[in-house]
Amino acid sequence: MNLKLGLGIFHLLAVGYLLAEGPGQNFLTFGVTDTTLTHLVVHRQTGDVYLGAVNRIYRLSANLTELRAHVTGPIEDNPECYPPPSVRACAHKLAPADNVNKLLLIDYAQKRLVACGSIWQGICQLLRLDDLFKLGEPHHRKEHYFSSVREPDTMAGVLLQENTSLSKLFIGTSVDGKSEYFPTLSSRKLIRNEESEEMFEFIFQDEFVSSQIKIPSDTLSLYPAFDIYYVYGFVSTKFVYFLTVQLDTHQTLLESTGEKFFTSKIVRMCSDDPGFYSYVEFPIGCTKDGVEYRLIQSAYLGKPGKQLAGSLGVSEDEDVLFAVFSQGQKNRANPPKESVLCLFILQEINTRIRERIQSCYRGEMTLALPWLLNKELACINTPMKIDDDFCGLVLNQPLGGLRVIEGVPLFEDRADGMASVAAYIYNEHSVVFIGTRAGTLKKIRVDSVPQVSQNALLYETVSVMEGSPIQRDMVFSPDFQYIYLLNDKQVSRLPVESCEQYQSCSECLGSGDPHCGWCVLHNVCSRKDECERADEPHHFAEELGECVILMVRPNDLSVTVSDVLLTLHVKNVPDLSPGVTCVFENITESKATIQRHEIQCISPSMKDVPVTMPEHGDKRVVKLYLKSLETGRRFASTNFVFYNCSVLHSCLSCVSSPFPCHWCKYRHICTNNVAECSFLEGRVNFTEVGRELFLKSF
Repeated sequence: MNLKLGLGIFHLLAVGYLLAEGPGQNFLTFGVTDTTLTHLVVHRQTGDVYLGAVNRIYRLSANLTELRAHVTGPIEDNPECYPPPSVRACAHKLAPADNVNKLLLIDYAQKRLVACGSIWQGICQLLRLDDLFKLGEPHHRKEHYFSSVREPDTMAGVLLQENTSLSKLFIGTSVDGKSEYFPTLSSRKLIRNEESEEMFEFIFQDEFVSSQIKIPSDTLSLYPAFDIYYVYGFVSTKFVYFLTVQLDTHQTLLESTGEKFFTSKIVRMCSDDPGFYSYVEFPIGCTKDGVEYRLIQSAYLGKPGKQLAGSLGVSEDEDVLFAVFSQGQKNRANPPKESVLCLFILQEINTRIRERIQSCYRGEMTLALPWLLNKELACINTPMKIDDDFCGLVLNQPLGGLRVIEGVPLFEDRADGMASVAAYIYNEHSVVFIGTRAGTLKKIRVDSVPQVSQNALLYETVSVMEGSPIQRDMVFSPDFQYIYLLNDKQVSRLPVESCEQYQSCSECLGSGDPHCGWCVLHNVCSRKDECERADEPHHFAEELGECVILMVRPNDLSVTVSDVLLTLHVKNVPDLSPGVTCVFENITESKATIQRHEIQCISPSMKDVPVTMPEHGDKRVVKLYLKSLETGRRFASTNFVFYNCSVLHSCLSCVSSPFPCHWCKYRHICTNNVAECSFLEGRVNFTEVGRELFLKSF
């Protein structure tokens, strides 16, 4: 790229960004105004955030402060120019073209960023991590051109380090019909030296075999709209996997104007198979209540928490795949809102693949990969041992699966459109985060899969940017304290939990958030590691039955009575020997005496007894708190009633009061003190009035 052009563009397109608290939520944001964000990665050691965008690459700190911005476009280009105009003069008219970032990977071995865009037939830049200095931009050979497709989320990559000077880069990409230029799947060399001629060369290539797969021209002749859209790539043990969406050639008519149907596939190959002889793909999806979900939106490889692993009957070290699918097989670019979160055990997928390979080597069925082979080729009977590590031969490949690999449906959403997924383990629980096209983040706890209706709990929904779809890239901070979300104009950093929003023990422990427990003496909902002395008995409550219970006797007093000894019974509390006080709201506070399982304190003195105003009626309810002298915080409470018989001005209201009030017959006053009624006039209690009312009714 011309340096003067790049600097000029940088000044013309000055970045507008926002660094603020999210509205109503405790999260940070970084926003742009003159570009569109497309991809997000987080450095697993430093926590730095890297953003791919149209014409930009950004480096942000972990708290989303902008540190560097690198300009990648616009660039003079024409998608019809192959090779690009930087290599050879082009007969087509050139015009400034936006450079859409389609792939963003961190090469940890060489401390650089791999950023692949859409201009010049889809070249990649190699950028130094700390300052985004451009180390290299290979663009002179056909191996340097990945795809000129401008759609930002149709490319996926997996980077494997081989040694200190070489890594393998597996890249899957849509090609928009240009199969003569671009392979849809390939493995490339990532060399230490950015200027090396070998950069991005195929791992292996000879006259007949190379580390790539192209969509055959015959397939494009029959199905002009055929393409493969790569959603997610990952590595597990010796295998590399991709999850894709592609045209379903079984259901789509042989014409470009008819209704298009799509299907999702899982692709697997051995990471050390330069000839791609181990290439196998299977249809993958989910079915819930008889409804098929076949359009994969996002996926995440993780481990099951202890509880989920126990339910699945697998080890906690087993790889599991969380995947989001949209309903049906139509509208790939604008899928239905009806979507489902599903779970796959990777070993079960591998077993299905192994069984398919074994059956083919027994000569059963065909290779079943019509889009790639253009005809049905029979499997060749070749007796040999096929185990889980088998990486293919020159025969019986490439191979397609026949039956859909079905996941276990965990959670269904019919309103927001689930679009992205990430998961991790906290305190033996599997916690899944779902980004939606409605701009919300759903937090789901997955502890079991015995019954579809009971295996996942949606415990919180956070509005991140209402109405703005959350994109596929969703990444945790290295310490798993935060999760980063992306939409087209903003990246947001949210805490994985917001325990502080729950104000009581019952709210906290009833929320379903596995991060949250009740820190008893601090009277706050928090993580266990944020609660002082949490491992000591009753300092940290994790179940509803462990919430503090406080009872007091007596639990009411007349406003005419003071300095009464109160006895409090309290359950589920830690050692209170450092001392506690009794607090009547903001009225009085007095030191309590602790005797075995009881706490004793004195009611307010006469000058402090709360006054009952007319709006209170015949009583005033106040909170009686226990306050820890160790933490200075109130940690338990119960209601205490101060009643006033004198405000009751009729015999019936007096004696029917729930409090011990008495009616003086001749002076017509209500009192709690029997002695105030003279002996001659007598008094009326509820029993006597009740008898008189009963006689009058006949």
